[in-house]
Order: sequence, then structure tokens, then C-alpha cells
Amino acid sequence: MERPPVLKIQTHYEGMALPGRAFPSDAGLDLTAMALERVRERVFSFDTGVSVQLSPGFYCEVAARSGIVKTDFMVANGVGIIDPDYRGRIRVVLRFFGEGDGAAEAEALIGTRVAQLLVRRREEVRVEHVPALEESPRGEGGFGSSGR
Repeated sequence: MERPPVLKIQTHYEGMALPGRAFPSDAGLDLTAMALERVRERVFSFDTGVSVQLSPGFYCEVAARSGIVKTDFMVANGVGIIDPDYRGRIRVVLRFFGEGDGAAEAEALIGTRVAQLLVRRREEVRVEHVPALEESPRGEGGFGSSGR
């Protein structure tokens, strides 16, 4: 049986809990907003207070928690990629879509779980330049081309 990858986590705030799963079967480890910085109008960067190091061959993704829909915030960059050699703090950037500038609402998120950390296997790929691609049934059909 293959051993699972190791996720080493360094915390940066005294007494803070490690990211964890609410339920054993959860896919992601919840990340908590520990500090806040305004990036620009209605965009806020939250320090999760953690840095990570993974076993070789793995990387992390930072994605929104489903509960973010209960707020007027949305992860600004969709999914964040934490490259295997990055050792800095993990930050989550949220954009505010509610009424006003969102500063008070952003402050209220400190101490709450705002995102989740997913561990992914990194695959090597060989890039090959070709003059044309093979034909397929779908071809170049894009958005909505497969019907409803």
C-alpha cells in the first residue's frame, strides 16, 4: 500500500489551530482568516497564518469553502495554486460584492474559515508543438455546443 503524502504546516500566529477537516471525509483542510489587508477598493487579502511543504510530486490548491455563498464575498482568483517550492504564507484574496466598501464585512471574517486547502498530485507532461491537432467529434465547438 502506497503511503499518503506528507503535508508539513508551519503556523505564524501564537496558539492558532492547524487547518483541519470538519468531517473525516472532507476533501479540503479549512483555512482560517487570521489577518486582513486591503488590496484595493472591495478587494481584501486574508493571511491564513500558515505556510506549507508537501511530499515531492504534490502541490496545493486554495479554493472557496461552500459556505462563502452566505457572504457577499467571492474568491478573487477562482482557485489559487500553491507551487511545491513556495514557502511563504498562504493568503486568500476575496472580492466584496455587497453594498458599501466591504471593510466592516471583511473585518468580521477574521477568525472564520474562508477557504480550503486541497492537496493534488502534480503530473509531469512533455510539451510537443504540432502543426495541427487530430480531428475529434466535437471539433472546435465551444461554450454551449453540446446543447442543454
